Amino acid sequence: MSFTMHSVFFTLKVSLLLGSLLGLCLGLEFMGLPNQWARYLRWDASTRSDLSFQFKTNVSAGLLLYLDDGGVCDFLCLSLVDGRVQLRLSMDCAETAVLSGKRVNDSSWHFVMVSRDRLRTVLVLDGEGRSAELQPQRPYMDVVSDLFLGGVPADIRPSALTLDGVQAMPSFKGLISDLKYGNSEPRLLGSQGVQLDAEGPCGERPCENGGICFLLDGHPTCDCSTTGYGGKLCSEDVSQGPGLSHLMMSEQGRCSRLTVLQLPELLAFMPLAGC
Repeated sequence: MSFTMHSVFFTLKVSLLLGSLLGLCLGLEFMGLPNQWARYLRWDASTRSDLSFQFKTNVSAGLLLYLDDGGVCDFLCLSLVDGRVQLRLSMDCAETAVLSGKRVNDSSWHFVMVSRDRLRTVLVLDGEGRSAELQPQRPYMDVVSDLFLGGVPADIRPSALTLDGVQAMPSFKGLISDLKYGNSEPRLLGSQGVQLDAEGPCGERPCENGGICFLLDGHPTCDCSTTGYGGKLCSEDVSQGPGLSHLMMSEQGRCSRLTVLQLPELLAFMPLAGC
């Protein structure tokens, strides 16, 4: 477990560094309508890979994402159940599920990551990691379909979907931003009933003087460590060198995926001077 979580936080370190260079993080607004969906190019979750995004919602049930092997045995489903995030997956027809410890239907931004490592899959939500492990005969997941966010198209034959009833699950209502496969942004292939959102949680560009905006515990926060300024918005000139006291909120909308990190992990896994 410790190796897996260290790997997850190493990925987050790289994500933060790249995220600060990639500019604004556009997102999608899901209205919770019947037959709504966003379709992305296939995520290769067969052996080792990470998927992450930020979201906020005020509903307690809904389909976040889904992929499968075309109706045989394997699938991965992320959904809201009683306000919590549930990960269900099947490999070689061996199925398991893991549920987050906190509720997320509070209209605040949350960060979620699904980290695949062969037989082990880790669900990370705002710094809390929970793992699910299977013992199938083959050590990989077979992935055939594209990735669906917010719902699954009604025109897909039910026999081509591995998880029974996935099309009948409540559609997600809320915002999803900054979807990444590892450190790459996947290609959006199409959508229905979905609107393009602004720039996500850092869209208001709260940080001044080149501070970098990221999420901490679901809230936009500014990192002023390389600016020579301090304060909540990097607006206060300081004579001494910047330090940890200036870890507050970030730049003109540059968005980074640090939501899952708490301060101890931040110190342990990524030097602030490198942000």
